[in-house]
Amino acid sequence: MELAVAALGSLLPKLATLLTDEYKLQKGVRGEIRFLKAEMESMQAALDRVSKLPPQQIDDLHNIWVRDLKELSYDIEDSVDSFMLRVDAPSCAKPKSFRRFFDRTIGLLTKAKARHHIADDIQDIRSRIQEVTGRRERYRFPEVAVQPENTEMDPRLPALYEDVKNLVGIEGPSEKLTALLMQGEGAQKQQLMAVSIVGVGGLGKTTLANSVYQRIRGEFQSQAFVSVSLKPDIKKIFSSILRQVSGGEYPNAEAWTHTELIDTIRQILEKKRYIIVIDDVWGESAWTQIKCSLTENSLGSRVIVTTRKTDVVKFSCSSIDGTLCELDPLSYEDSKKLLCKRVLNENEEMHSELEDVSRKILEKCGGIPLAIITTASLLASRPNKTKYEWYTVYNSMGSGLQKDKSLENMRGILYLSYSDLPSYLKPCLLYLSMFPEDFEIRSDDLVRLWIAEGFIDEKQGSNLYDLGERYFIELVNRSMIQPLYKKDGSPRACRVHDMILDLIISLSSQENFVTILEGPCHISSACNIRRLSLRGSKSNSKEEQMIFPATVNISHVRSVVAFGDAVEWVPPMSRFPVLRVLAFKSRSRNNIHPKDLGSMQHLRYLELGGDLKTELLEGIGNLKLLRTLDLWGPFKGELPASISQLRQLENLLTANMVKFPDGTGNLISLHELLCLSLDESPNTLAELGNLTKLRVLTVGGLDKNQSYVKTFLQALSNLVNLRRLVFFGDGTCSLDYMPDQWRGPARLQSFHGDLVTFSQVPWWFSSLSELSSLSMRVNLLRQEDLKLLGALPVLRFLDLVIDAHGTTTEEQLVVGADHPFRSLAEFKFMHYTRCWLEFARGVMPKLQRLELVLEARSREGGGFDIGLENLASLTHVTVKVDCDGARMKEVEDVEYKVRDALDMHPNHPTLKLSRHYEGRMIKDEDKDGHEVLEESDEDWEYMMKDENKDGQEESEES
Repeated sequence: MELAVAALGSLLPKLATLLTDEYKLQKGVRGEIRFLKAEMESMQAALDRVSKLPPQQIDDLHNIWVRDLKELSYDIEDSVDSFMLRVDAPSCAKPKSFRRFFDRTIGLLTKAKARHHIADDIQDIRSRIQEVTGRRERYRFPEVAVQPENTEMDPRLPALYEDVKNLVGIEGPSEKLTALLMQGEGAQKQQLMAVSIVGVGGLGKTTLANSVYQRIRGEFQSQAFVSVSLKPDIKKIFSSILRQVSGGEYPNAEAWTHTELIDTIRQILEKKRYIIVIDDVWGESAWTQIKCSLTENSLGSRVIVTTRKTDVVKFSCSSIDGTLCELDPLSYEDSKKLLCKRVLNENEEMHSELEDVSRKILEKCGGIPLAIITTASLLASRPNKTKYEWYTVYNSMGSGLQKDKSLENMRGILYLSYSDLPSYLKPCLLYLSMFPEDFEIRSDDLVRLWIAEGFIDEKQGSNLYDLGERYFIELVNRSMIQPLYKKDGSPRACRVHDMILDLIISLSSQENFVTILEGPCHISSACNIRRLSLRGSKSNSKEEQMIFPATVNISHVRSVVAFGDAVEWVPPMSRFPVLRVLAFKSRSRNNIHPKDLGSMQHLRYLELGGDLKTELLEGIGNLKLLRTLDLWGPFKGELPASISQLRQLENLLTANMVKFPDGTGNLISLHELLCLSLDESPNTLAELGNLTKLRVLTVGGLDKNQSYVKTFLQALSNLVNLRRLVFFGDGTCSLDYMPDQWRGPARLQSFHGDLVTFSQVPWWFSSLSELSSLSMRVNLLRQEDLKLLGALPVLRFLDLVIDAHGTTTEEQLVVGADHPFRSLAEFKFMHYTRCWLEFARGVMPKLQRLELVLEARSREGGGFDIGLENLASLTHVTVKVDCDGARMKEVEDVEYKVRDALDMHPNHPTLKLSRHYEGRMIKDEDKDGHEVLEESDEDWEYMMKDENKDGQEESEES
């Protein structure tokens, strides 16, 4: 349903554009387009109305009508896009030339032909609209007044009655949750407190909440357990709470008003210590209403909330003093124990031949108890416990959600999460079925693909990429995707849990949204293929790879994403006339003809890997709608000059050895430029200031030629929209070449310069009020630099390295109250000098993770006191002990004092200790310090690898 709404939402603005004077359509054609637009708007209104009906009231006739309408919308949009391209095509001939006259004459004839063609298309579309509408009317039956009774069982119900002896892996989480509920002393323990359990559907949140509830309910005077569900009946929930907390005194409370129910519940709870479990909360609205019935009586009452959405957790913890309990998947050992308990007899052990296949099955289940239990039911239904039978189940898990009846409960629970998604997120989620299981999907790539497909609507005052990032975060918060984070805590990629991937593959197939081909198979020619995910295998022979016979119509395909060897059997590009997305996720071998590439005028997204030839890209200037060009392979040539004609290009992503042509400054729509090597493209530096929409820039070569720096800084002042700046290289440079009145890009949020050594912290950093992530390597660090950085208001992540050449760095640096780093959450401080930090009271109030290098050599005055106890929010500490020139006793003394300091810390942070340069320690028996152990190559290589591993992520982007 939502996919049809999305298709119409993309089409209607284009129909409105066609009615403007710009396209000079004949009066009759304009009238047809007005009819078409009005018809589509009416259908959109009808779709909205149908979408609000309960699922049991939407019959197959409605579903067929929705499917036909979606396909029709796609075809209309393709026709409109083709017309706009033909009419908008500009002439490249010089003014006042015979060629210009000739081109203009041909252009007028071509445009007249295009207008005639769109008129024919609209006539055909009008006939199809009448056909779709007429079919629906012909087979419609009279409305039935009485709706069928919903007799489906709540899929969460079995979790409430699970036998305790069948539960696995719940002891640890149960103890943790109990401790959270009972924590606190004195007045704090007496306050009303909420603990929220968050996690994906099927993870065991209800089971855990009920287990703890049954264990501790006896310590409370009143108790209640209620389930909220996706579409809650609030009055029914209040009635249930009232019956439970009153001991059944009000059996007929359903007839009461909301106010009467709330007042009575509050009156009962006012003088009682109570515990209430509010299970499966989906939205803030439901929680806001239920919270009205909870009263703060300073008797130590407790509330447990379970939810799949982190937004609900944040809201519930802000409205009642609360904390978060994030439920982790089961370990492999517990997963195996649960599987065996469900499949094998009590004293039966798993046969050795089943070990490998059971491990693969459990990896696919990903530690989700419901997935393990559901799969176990499939295994138990098999007549024999053999390796062959279990592999049959394993191989069917990708399609089991739609084929096996025993999986209906699992599907129902996961489908609830999908149903709760807003309409704009559903196509974004279904698009993830384009990627194989366990594939790491970069968040930036995914947002670019969504934009190319038209899934993100540009709203007033909003940037498409900001909206796309918001969509990504929303899917994370709803537990639909598993995020992978950068070192600064921001999401860089995601994976999709196999069980959720199964669901969205099933839905994509039903909706004809994505067609997945894995190796040799036959394609039905009955339906229009819209998106192709091709997954190759080296085992496929050349004959097997011929899977696209001429009888199969692939002319409506909008996206082709190819993995593995599938890039070698992609059909000729001429068979994809309306292709918007072409992405090769493995190295290609130039199997695209340059002429074909230049003719793909609908293309918005092009991603090619491998060692490409420059000739392949010669026609790229024809791709006027191209938004993303991603050449991620080892391409080291020069981009063609025609690339400067791509005025809509927003993302230009290349390796760091690519040469950009003159005219790159004409790409005025660029949002991301990666990677600009000034060694290869010095002329581009002078044009950089023209790219005022640039949001992300990766640049190298400043360390090779200091004369570039001033020009670069001048260009930087023009990049008013720059959010992320990344440097690559291996030398030293300074960024302090500008006068005092010069200011850096005010909207900069992320600065990553840990692959280049800067002479010092640039003074203009003080103007970066939005900087939240900073990693850099400097030769010199002074007290005033710490004061500058500490004053940045939203700095959350800081990775600061002092290079070995920084001999003038002050030995003792104090983080004081005049530069408190008030937003910092993670701090990494590495140095190769005799420098150390001390933390004053009250600084870094939000710091949770700290990583330090500590010298073991005796300091002047002795002792070890850097003020770790003053970091009030600290939870994780990593200390690397520098053993260079120290005795074993001194090293052990530092380690002891670190442990002792953290043992005294009220939060008892976790500690990770390691030693570096152990090969350079002084032997204990050497009293004079002359006999020094030689530094081993292994120690040095390990140290360098460790220091650079965090920067590796940025170098990969480079």
